[in-house]
Amino acid sequence: MPIITPQHLTKLIELESQVHYHEPPPNGAETFVLVERSAPVILSAPHGAITYRNSTRETWHDEDEYTAGFALLLGELCNVSVIATIWKNTQYDPNNTRRDGLPYHNAVRNLIRTHNVRFVLDLHGASMTSKKLDPEQTIDLGYRQVRHKPSEHQAHPPSMEREHIIKLEALLAEAGKQSDPTSFVVDHNHFAALGPGTITTLAVNEKESGNGRPVQAIQIEMKPPVRTLRRFPTASLYQTHGLYEANPACVRAMLQALADFIEHLKEDS
Repeated sequence: MPIITPQHLTKLIELESQVHYHEPPPNGAETFVLVERSAPVILSAPHGAITYRNSTRETWHDEDEYTAGFALLLGELCNVSVIATIWKNTQYDPNNTRRDGLPYHNAVRNLIRTHNVRFVLDLHGASMTSKKLDPEQTIDLGYRQVRHKPSEHQAHPPSMEREHIIKLEALLAEAGKQSDPTSFVVDHNHFAALGPGTITTLAVNEKESGNGRPVQAIQIEMKPPVRTLRRFPTASLYQTHGLYEANPACVRAMLQALADFIEHLKEDS
């Protein structure tokens, strides 16, 4: 079981420094990094750098700071596959598109099919003032359910089994006890990942992995207090909000909760 240490926070900053929030990739290179490991869990960070979103509401999705760093660090510590956007994507948003055959989506599908993947954890960053989240809420667990609607009236089953949601909630509650409870206020499905173009939807639509069991997926939204260890001057929010530094104890506790959750899922595979 990986134990997150202060040295791992140094490594997190090093990994995040290699994410090019506003720079396109070199000619011929993909916008994402793919680290393939033979494991039943995939970590995804589709908004690690800025991505193009062609919709009526907005054109660009700013980078979700430290989600790529989180995925890469946890992937290494837990020995699971990682796919994370690390260069500016001027063509599409991997978590908000109806287009088929996109490279990020193809890579996720190939990982699922090649390694009998059972779980996909899609990491995202919510803003401090997100209108979708409750004001005091810092973490959202999205598993394709409509809020305030009885389960028997949902259009489809949840994308992750309830026992795993309960386990993750317990780990996050413990993380709050070990650091700051106000930084670990959890709710569900404000970002439900219901759209047809989300990574969570893509994963569950694979229906069954090679071992014959359903693929489960969840979109985890995190506000800055539990992920933005030290904002880089290249970050979009640095230009408007300046330097931000989360309590290192909270970031460390969040990483530990996710690492423990990944190990829990591996044991269930």
